[in-house]
Amino acid sequence: MFGHLNHWFYKQLGIWCGIFGRQGLAAEYWLEAQRFKPDNAVALVTAANHLSLNQQFAEAEAVLRKSLDIDSSQSAAWFNLGFLLQKRDEHEQALAAFDQAIRHQDRLDRAHYGRALSLMALERNQEAKAALQRTVDLQPMSPYGYYHLAVLQFKMGDEKGYRKITRKLGSFEPKLALQLQKETGVDAGVRDPFK
Repeated sequence: MFGHLNHWFYKQLGIWCGIFGRQGLAAEYWLEAQRFKPDNAVALVTAANHLSLNQQFAEAEAVLRKSLDIDSSQSAAWFNLGFLLQKRDEHEQALAAFDQAIRHQDRLDRAHYGRALSLMALERNQEAKAALQRTVDLQPMSPYGYYHLAVLQFKMGDEKGYRKITRKLGSFEPKLALQLQKETGVDAGVRDPFK
C-alpha cells in the first residue's frame, strides 16, 4: 500500500545524500528505493553511479548488470558498464557495452567517445578516428573529443589534419590546444589569448 511512497522517500534521501557527497549512503538509499519498485532499473543505474563515485567498482558493475537484466535497453547502464570495464583495461568487453549503448541511443556522444578510447587502446586507429569524429559531430564543443582526434591524426602521420583539428580546438579551448602543441612539438598556429 505504501510502496510508492516508500520508493519516493528513499529516492529523495538518495538524491540529498548525493548532493552532499555521501555517495555510499546515496547508493544504499537508491537500492532501497528500487526494492519498493522492483521493475525500476533506473534506480539501480543511479545507485551504481553512486557506488562508482564511492570507488566501489565491483559493486557498481554488479548493480549495472542487475539493471540490464530488468531492462536491457538502457543506454546509460550500457555506457556506465563500458566505462567500468574500460577502467580495468577490458577494452573488447567495454566496446561491446559501448556498442549496446549506441544501439539504444545513437546520439549518446559519451558512448562514442568511450568507444574511441577503447579502440585507441587496442590500436584500431581508423575505427577510433571514426568514433571520435562522431563524438565531435554530436558534441561540437567537446574539448577532449577534439584533443584525442588531433592526437590520433598526429599519431597516424596526418599533420595537416592534426593542425586543422588543433586550430578548431584552440578556437574554444586554447589552453588545451596549446598543451597539445607542446606535447606533439608541432605548431598548429594556436596562440595564448591571455598573453
